[in-house]
Amino acid sequence: MTRDGLLAPTPQPATAECGVCGRDTTAPVEVHPGQHTCPEHIVDALTRQGAPA
Repeated sequence: MTRDGLLAPTPQPATAECGVCGRDTTAPVEVHPGQHTCPEHIVDALTRQGAPA
């Protein structure tokens, strides 16, 4: 690793908005194509009304 590599700023983690609670999460889970949720709401997202089959 070079000196420049050690001094470079760390990249920001990927985030996505939870489809259940609306907050940004750094550990998004895609429960349906294009629909993300935080790990705490996986079951809620899979069982909520209107979710694609």
